[in-house]
Amino acid sequence: MEVLGVLRHRGRHPAAHAREWHARARRALPPGRLALLEALVPVDHSYIPDFLTPVPRPGESLPEVVARIAATPGEEVDYQLDIAIRGRRVWPQVLALHPSAAVYERWRRPMPPALAAPARDGGAAVAAAAAEAMAVLFEAVLEPDWPRVRAVLDADIGNRADRMAAHGAAAVLDDLGERMRWTGTELVLERAYSGVIDWADEGVLFVPTTTHVGPVLFAAEYPHTPVLFYRARGIGALGERPASPAEPALTGLVGVTRAALLTTLETPASTVELSLRTGWSSATVSYHLGILLRAGLVDRHRRGRVVRYARTGLGTALAAPQADA
Repeated sequence: MEVLGVLRHRGRHPAAHAREWHARARRALPPGRLALLEALVPVDHSYIPDFLTPVPRPGESLPEVVARIAATPGEEVDYQLDIAIRGRRVWPQVLALHPSAAVYERWRRPMPPALAAPARDGGAAVAAAAAEAMAVLFEAVLEPDWPRVRAVLDADIGNRADRMAAHGAAAVLDDLGERMRWTGTELVLERAYSGVIDWADEGVLFVPTTTHVGPVLFAAEYPHTPVLFYRARGIGALGERPASPAEPALTGLVGVTRAALLTTLETPASTVELSLRTGWSSATVSYHLGILLRAGLVDRHRRGRVVRYARTGLGTALAAPQADA
């Protein structure tokens, strides 16, 4: 989904880190591979084939994700291309979601030139070519920043899980993103077509992404678990910020975000002050400070209504710049 968010908005993404990723992609990818991905992820159409975003599995590596994309059954890829490409097969169950055949035909888009040749070879060929291009894009563009991205995503998940435990599901669902609401019994997403998804036994998987813009997205193709994609909080953490001399070594021990907080805490500071210093949301800062607190690397002290955090002796020793050999 991070890759798709970059492709969807090209160089006009509102987030600086996503614009930088697209610029890197244009420099790093052969034009044919980038053109294929941009044909599958159009800037001017709402539908993206679901095979590009397989349901996430905990602990899965990039090669494993790529292999799953490449192994998508050809008929499944063909069906997803049929849905939105004009001139391909019309499936009755898809047509039934729209007010009329004419409305559906207007909604579909012409076959992009970069997709035409692999599509003639069948869905399996499209999946293999797309998987290879996505792997190259991720490795060349996103992988250097991936620890920082994971820190933002993990903080978002932790924050929402804490809120759900304390205040119930509605506290999380009601502000997940625009054009989605929780009625108490249903999640309703506003779309130009209508349909009901009832897979109560499967549940719904919520996936944050730092490159998502606009309404909550969903993937719902039976028999896969329904997935909702939404914009993570705290993406300001991915803006440019100079690293201290101690951070590279410290990062491997405690992670990018917690290393940055430790090196930033040269003087005691509150969550709000640290948020202003780093550009991260208060929720992100609070989540990672909690981990540092439990590890004995920071302490906290209340003065009136303000709680300030300070490094412990161990935290200071870890954050100290290392002398040159």
